[in-house]
Amino acid sequence: MDKSDTREKLVLAAERLFAEKGIDNVSLREINRAAGQKNVAALHYHFGAREALLEAIFERRMSGINRRRVAMLDAIEASGREPDVRAVVEALVLPLAEQLDPAADGGHYIRFLAQAISDPGVDVGELVRDKFDHGMARTRALARALFADLPPEIVDQRMRLASAHMVQALADTARRLATGRKPDRAGGTALFVANLIDTIAGALSAPVSDETLALLADAARQSA
Repeated sequence: MDKSDTREKLVLAAERLFAEKGIDNVSLREINRAAGQKNVAALHYHFGAREALLEAIFERRMSGINRRRVAMLDAIEASGREPDVRAVVEALVLPLAEQLDPAADGGHYIRFLAQAISDPGVDVGELVRDKFDHGMARTRALARALFADLPPEIVDQRMRLASAHMVQALADTARRLATGRKPDRAGGTALFVANLIDTIAGALSAPVSDETLALLADAARQSA
């Protein structure tokens, strides 16, 4: 068997098992077996450590997602119009949401991503930074520009919350689709994704309460 074919089988098996069981609940031996590898050292030979395997999963999926997000952002800038909130949120959400399409076969990846960002032992930022996150970095920069009237700490926190909400919502939909259920009684996947974009755009645009501003000011005084 070709080495690249073996590596691909291991990556896909790990992605599926991590998605279904959680990253800490899957042994390397189990991944080897699921990938059809009789050699128990196959995974160690191709990846060495678990971190390299996680990075390989991200590389396989996130590189394409990143290219799609960058292309959407390029199109926004090329239009010559000032970007609006919903257009920026579309660039955030759609490249990942498109993995729900059966043709993309990315449902396991979305669920794996949800497991990874929820696992305190996995530093997703460290694994993808400056490799597959250029589109996300540009999206955050656009959000800061759009909400220049808000404290930057608030904008950055809202973007982190929006990203986490996006991933978990899409992962829940991926689980539903895997069992043959619709993502929502009100309609199909397209409606769900459109409403998710609306929801995130609304959350990013929400006014900042006096309570939040007071807590932010208090935190700034304590760190001064």
